[in-house]
Amino acid sequence: MLFDNALKSPAPTAPAWKDDAFKMFWTLPKDEIQKALDEIYGKVYGQNYELKRWWMEAMKNDNASIREKLTLFWHGHFTTKFVVDEPMPAQLMYKQNKLFRDSHQGNFKKLVENIILDPAMLIFLNGNGSNKKAPNENFSRELLELYTCGIGNYTETDVKEGARVLSGWYVSIYADEGTPPGVYVPFFVPENHDTNSKTYLGRSIPPTTQNTQEAVLKNEIKYLVDIIHTERKGAVARFICEKLYRFFVYSSSENPPSDVIADMMEIFSKDWEIKPVLMALLQSQHFFDTKNRSVQIKTPAETVVGITAHFDVDGEWKEWVMVTMGQELLNPPNVAGWPGYRQWMDSRTFPFAVQQLGYFIWNQKQDYIVKWMEGFDAGSDPKVLIERILRLFFAKEPNTAQVDKYTKILLSGSPDYEWASILNNEELAAFRLKIALIEMIKSPAFHLN
Repeated sequence: MLFDNALKSPAPTAPAWKDDAFKMFWTLPKDEIQKALDEIYGKVYGQNYELKRWWMEAMKNDNASIREKLTLFWHGHFTTKFVVDEPMPAQLMYKQNKLFRDSHQGNFKKLVENIILDPAMLIFLNGNGSNKKAPNENFSRELLELYTCGIGNYTETDVKEGARVLSGWYVSIYADEGTPPGVYVPFFVPENHDTNSKTYLGRSIPPTTQNTQEAVLKNEIKYLVDIIHTERKGAVARFICEKLYRFFVYSSSENPPSDVIADMMEIFSKDWEIKPVLMALLQSQHFFDTKNRSVQIKTPAETVVGITAHFDVDGEWKEWVMVTMGQELLNPPNVAGWPGYRQWMDSRTFPFAVQQLGYFIWNQKQDYIVKWMEGFDAGSDPKVLIERILRLFFAKEPNTAQVDKYTKILLSGSPDYEWASILNNEELAAFRLKIALIEMIKSPAFHLN
């Protein structure tokens, strides 16, 4: 259902500025250049911040599928950030975000091919303008170390040879630059590509005889991806399966269970399809084992979006809370992405999260929270209401002690039968429910999946 709904539900509407582009600033009179640069960076930051809030809204609206959760996973895997030395237009970050959304449960090998020439990635890891005289090795290294087979499965020679394969590609972010395919579209410059033979992961890539964009894309880039998935098949399967396990089950620093990973690897390495391996994991007895419930610390995105999906909270406030908790969308801390695990919840971030999520609740209008409460269809039974709210926010089935604890907080010393009369006083009912919800937020169980 999660996978089918992801394909059936309409994609979020693109930002209105998705095709806007800058104009070349360096052709302006000298005294106008700084003003033009300031305008460019103002738009870069303004639109990227808008894009973050746009994505948070997409996450909030995707409440019955796996699409946005996997989009976030791939964003954290193929890391790209807009806070870099040169302008990173939000248009490129949107295009990459759309790539992850469109490919979220598709073919991993195809996704690797697409990310190599993704415009945002070309800029972020310095592939844009890499040429045969001095091929940039940044993306070539991360392709092996962080995106496919992991440390220990390649040599420095492989990194250098990969950089030679990837030389000669460019992307323009300026509308009036006059590049052949237009703005935001990668293109190939034959004279800047290394046409000599290369040896990559022990396999030979023949000299380039047809030095055209189509031929190089097929005979070198796609062939390079083929080599990785053939010569390092087991390493790629293990690296990605372990990462999926840590994201969806438990992100402990310890190794995931070897038998579970072995089963996932067997499925994944057949044809590199993402959906079958994830379905196998999410439908497994291991996934539903009680010892694996309520052990995973929620990401700040899951925490903030998860609660604000039910309440009316300003977008900028939500974004600030998420960033302060340690996760800024479109701006991971480094090329390795967010470390996660206990980094999400420490002596600083936990009290902050409790405080701010409590403020989210406290600032709800009286009529809004009463209407939200009525949606649980609990009638005048306070224990039924509390039990259903706990099922919504806690990962494990609530126990009797938890239901009793939060029912007492809701009633504030009144007997159960008094709840019916309290409901007749909308102001008091809203106040009592807010207090109970804020106490739930203080529980570690609220912050676990």
